This record gives sequence, C-alpha cells and structure tokens, in this order.
Amino acid sequence: MRTVDAAGLAIGDEQPPRIMGVLNVSKESPYDPSVYDEPDEAAAYVDEELIGEGAHIVDVGLESANKRLDVLSAEQELDRLDTAIETLQSVGGDAVFSIETRYAEVAEAALDAGFDMVNDICGFADPEMPEVCREYDVAVGKMASPPDLERPGAVDDVDWATARSPDWVQQADYVDRVYEALKQHGMTDKTIVDPAFGGWSERKTLEDDRATFRRLREFRGFGQPILVSINRKNFLRSLADRSTEAALPVSLAATSMAIERGAHVVRTHDVAETLDAAKIGGAFAERGRTIEGDVTVSELDVRSAGDVARHLERIGASEGEGEPFVGRVFELSGLDPSGVDELVTAAADTGVVVRGGSDGALVGGSLAELSALAGALEGTSAGAALTRAIEG
Repeated sequence: MRTVDAAGLAIGDEQPPRIMGVLNVSKESPYDPSVYDEPDEAAAYVDEELIGEGAHIVDVGLESANKRLDVLSAEQELDRLDTAIETLQSVGGDAVFSIETRYAEVAEAALDAGFDMVNDICGFADPEMPEVCREYDVAVGKMASPPDLERPGAVDDVDWATARSPDWVQQADYVDRVYEALKQHGMTDKTIVDPAFGGWSERKTLEDDRATFRRLREFRGFGQPILVSINRKNFLRSLADRSTEAALPVSLAATSMAIERGAHVVRTHDVAETLDAAKIGGAFAERGRTIEGDVTVSELDVRSAGDVARHLERIGASEGEGEPFVGRVFELSGLDPSGVDELVTAAADTGVVVRGGSDGALVGGSLAELSALAGALEGTSAGAALTRAIEG
C-alpha cells in the first residue's frame, strides 16, 4: 500500500487515521453548520471546530453536491474561490487545506493561492486535472465518477456496454462499476481513492452504498489510500431510522468499521467525535506488515476472493483466481458420529481440515478446497448445507 505525502501529512497503512473536516462556502450546501460566506466567520469555524477539534485536513467546498441543483461553471467556482482564499489566509491553525472542485483551472488557481491538496469529485473527468496535480506534486482525492463534469458520482448511469463490453455489463454489479469508474483516466502517484458514498444519482439505491461499504476492502486493490465520506449518510441512518440531526451515533459506528476495513481518511462535519471513533478503529485494524529487503514482502488485508481478485488485477495476474488464497472455517452441527466420519473421509483428498467432536465438527480450508469437499458430499445433508454456506 502506497503512503501518500499530502503537504507533509503522511497518509497510509503505517499512519494514524486522518480526519478531513468540511467547510462549505456554498449557500446551497445541505448541512448548515458547515456553511459560511464571510471569511472571518469561516476562519473562526475552521480554527475552533475543525483544526481545534483535531482535523488533519480541511476540505473547502465551493458548491453543493446536491444532484437536484445546477452545476456551477468553472467561472462561477472561481468567483467563490476568493472567499475560500481569504479564509485560508485568516486561519491561525495548522492543517492541510484541500480544495473540492471538478475543474483543473479552479484547482490550479487554488494551489497557486496556497491550497495544499485537491479533492476531485468528478474523478478526473477534466482530463487536465491529473496533470495539474502532478505538476504541483500534490495529493488528490479521486471520487468514483463518470467521465462527465455534469454528473459526479453517477457511476450507475454510465454506458458501460460501450465503456467496457456488453458481456462485462451482464456480470458486473454496482461495486464493480464503482471500481471501474475509479480506473478511468488513471491515477497520479499521490491519488487517494474515494468510492463515492451518497446520493449521487437518482438510480443509486441505499443498498448500493451498503454493498460498497461491505466490500470496502476491495478498494485496497488499487494500492492507494482510501477516503470515505459517510458522515450522517442516508444509507447508514436509515438502518437506525434516524434523522440527519440524530445520526451522529450511526456515523461513528460506521467510522470505526470503515477504518478497520481499510479507510485512511474520513471526511466529516463532526470532527472531535469522528476522530475518537477513528482512533478506536485504527487500534484494532489489521493492516499486515511490510518487510523490506532484496525482495519486499507485504502482508495483504484480504477476507474474500473479491479482495484477492483486485490485487491480482493490480499486479497484472490472471483474474478469477482469488478463491485459493482465502481461508474459511465453518461449524457443522447436527451430525451424528457416522456423519462426522463421512465428513472426515470425504475431506481426505481435498486439503480441508476437519475436527469432529460430540456436538458436531469444524471444517476449514480455502474456498476452492471447501467447494471440492461440498462436491464430494453431494447428495448428503452436510454437502447441501456446506454448499449454501460457501455461496453465502
């Protein structure tokens, strides 16, 4: 996993989780506590409630991400940039300042004025954006998005049959489309990937976001740090039936889980609380180790065949071979002694480890080995149960 240097702030597996606080200078932004259009008031907010509460990065938004509002032009964003720059110049605290924009010319103007980082919500839809970020040698957040400046994050609206192939569309699910969107237009060495949580498209469902969250480890396959923006998002608060105002607890629970699943940066309006939750997640995250030498060995955080498949793709290996790398353990209960004996006999030629007891048996092995055992037990209740368990 690459460590990204964001103006001296290291972001990666070997570093603590980083918190990105939010300042909006857009009157139409949906979350009022973060919205300011007077530089002095905005600077006080940044100093007291963002940097003062532990934010490592301050992300300044020039327009609302609400899909029901018109998209601002680059010229309109540049008009608002003056407020952001005045705010930056008035801030007393120390943090990395990120400009959220979809336009390379806005990013360049912000970087010239003292910003340290770019947060591109359109995923390099502006083809000049990666070159600007390379030229200024800055970290850049790349959100999964179509190559379309008008529709950030709407990966389910892409004509993937043309972008990839009709066959790919037939087998690809929503998370596959998010992953593919992040691959479009490549990456810089200092790219931080963002899977685009939230209501970016009318077609996108809450379950789409939940599937992305469940499979967050797959995005480690890019070998780049991961940024998540999940604060008070509907896919979380709807599970607990909470309003936006009452959704902080569900956001904090998800923050710890996101860090444990591989996220490195959490974008939030609730800095102090999110920082605490991220510290808990970071304390129990299992990132593995990297051993440097003539041959470098890195332990990967993989829990599923899909996680492995992403890493295989990254290194140029053949796809579809993830299962042998992933081990699983199942308990089978309800077996009588003859059933346990049958299980042990069937497992002998598969590589699966079986240990029987008076109340059942534990079986463990790779998915491929367990599938072979289920096949050897075809026609038995144990085989049928094991097949259902493997297939999820």
